[in-house]
Amino acid sequence: MAKSDKILTPEYLDWHAKLTGLPSILTDKIWFSLYKNYKKETGHKPWQLSKVHESEVINSPENKVS
Repeated sequence: MAKSDKILTPEYLDWHAKLTGLPSILTDKIWFSLYKNYKKETGHKPWQLSKVHESEVINSPENKVS
């Protein structure tokens, strides 16, 4: 993933601020929908790393001890 992919846009931050201000029953439904769609598309739970990504994280230069 390129470094520029990790930058949060103002639009996203505005959207997130609006989302966090919603009643919890609405946010629960939204999060559940996002969770189901993510798991359906990737086959992984959101907090699980795929095997490819996991090896990239382990072998990345930032994680090497000098």
